[in-house]
Amino acid sequence: VKVESSFSYLEISAITVGHLYQVTCMQNYSFTLMTMEDLETVVRHVTTSLKKIFPDSSPGRLLKKVPMDLQDQLRKLTTSVEEQLNGTQGPCGGFSETYAALCDFNEFPCREEVKWVSRSWCSLGFLAPAEHPPPLSHRDVALAVAALSFNHWFTRISNRDSRVSPEVQEQILYMINRSPRLEEVCLESSGLRPDFAQRMACALRDHTGSVLHTINLSANPIEDKGVVALSQQLEKLPQTLTHLSLSKVSLSPKGVASLAQAFSLKSFSTSLHQLDLSGNAGCLCLFTFLSRENAVSYLDLSGTDCPLDTLFVSLSAGCCSKMAYLSLSRNTFSHRKAKEVTRSVRDFFSRSEELKYVGLAGTRLPADALRLMLQGLATNTHLTGLEVDLSSCEVCVIRHKHSVSISHLVLCLEGLESDMVTLILSIGRSHSIRHLALGRNFAMKSRALSDVLHRIVQLIQEEECPIESLSVSDSKLKTGTTILINSLGRNLSLTTIDISGNCIGDTGAKMLAKALLINTRLRTLVWDRNNVTAAGLTDVANALEK
Repeated sequence: VKVESSFSYLEISAITVGHLYQVTCMQNYSFTLMTMEDLETVVRHVTTSLKKIFPDSSPGRLLKKVPMDLQDQLRKLTTSVEEQLNGTQGPCGGFSETYAALCDFNEFPCREEVKWVSRSWCSLGFLAPAEHPPPLSHRDVALAVAALSFNHWFTRISNRDSRVSPEVQEQILYMINRSPRLEEVCLESSGLRPDFAQRMACALRDHTGSVLHTINLSANPIEDKGVVALSQQLEKLPQTLTHLSLSKVSLSPKGVASLAQAFSLKSFSTSLHQLDLSGNAGCLCLFTFLSRENAVSYLDLSGTDCPLDTLFVSLSAGCCSKMAYLSLSRNTFSHRKAKEVTRSVRDFFSRSEELKYVGLAGTRLPADALRLMLQGLATNTHLTGLEVDLSSCEVCVIRHKHSVSISHLVLCLEGLESDMVTLILSIGRSHSIRHLALGRNFAMKSRALSDVLHRIVQLIQEEECPIESLSVSDSKLKTGTTILINSLGRNLSLTTIDISGNCIGDTGAKMLAKALLINTRLRTLVWDRNNVTAAGLTDVANALEK
């Protein structure tokens, strides 16, 4: 073995200490046996270099062919060096050095822009070929991911809305299979197929030291084949899963049933906090899991065609005390022909303790169901800061006499015109609503419209009005908008107003400019899509300068 002044990063790892001990160094055309001191120096150098470039390596394991008389001594030496170097690999756990070594080994140019990464996350979107000039090839990205496989610093790999090439997929799977620090895999809308999910399941099966707790493969058509394979491994993970997002992955009831089978294990009832299966069919299979006591605090089943009346029965029994985020948009309320509404709706909302958001947009919600929801909220003393989204919801009537604990209320329903006065009076009785959205509810005659708008002005100008944010977007109020705009001059409660999509024109912009000259409370103003020309914009700009 010829010992040169410098070694390639990876070539040096192939030299065993047994060989080094027998190496002769050419000095003045004579051969001398390497001394023990020389050997220790070389071993220390090899160990230091390997530990710096591959932080998760253990150079001591390379000492396979060491004479017995040197074995203990050399192992003590390598152990000492490894202990000294632990945690001193440099920025990002020595990522740049590892990446440079792999580029050198593969005879590929080292990209400086790849070295600029951030602690605890790696975004493949940043490295994607279409995102960065000059474009990075798929091999550039693959080498960067390969470097992460040896890294102890990064805990998350992420990519969104960018296709991941087969070459990069291979390295991601290798990272999942061997990384001792990888906690989150987020590959949303990355062009992954069922075979990737199946191979990911195999990678998890063979990694006994995995600490993975978050998986997001949303918007990838991995289908039932991929999900069934993953489900069989989820229950065997050393670190129990806490977050699972499989939105829009072309699941059928068969795939959801395999997940439900995995969730039946006791460990999932205490570990799983976030579950997103939106945009898939067959979520009825989950109701048994949700009906048992569990720790789910974030649940998104929007667009799954699951019957809400049956779902609320399960939720009221299982996780109503933990639930904080609940999205059930674009679902039907019931698959049954019976018109009676179950009281489980009221039970869930009366017993919830952590609820912050409820999404029921685009649902066919019976008036009785909404009434029961409001009754439950009226008796709930735990909730504060609740946001309820009822936009585009098919509801005929909203009337309730009691104050409820809703701070964000979105009522863009299209069809409330005849009940707007009653609705505003009901809102006025609430002392908790901070953010109110009423857009697309003003298709009425001018006299009725003027009456409703004046009632809104009266509401927000009351001395103890709690409303801080108001939206009447996309209502085509035209000149009627000036009734609201004029109130801004002396309004002391609103900090945010959205009047976008109301065709106020330059006349409305001039009125807005006058209001802004006086108002000192407003912090956010949204007024796009209003047919305002440069003249109107100039009026507002001049007002803001003053």
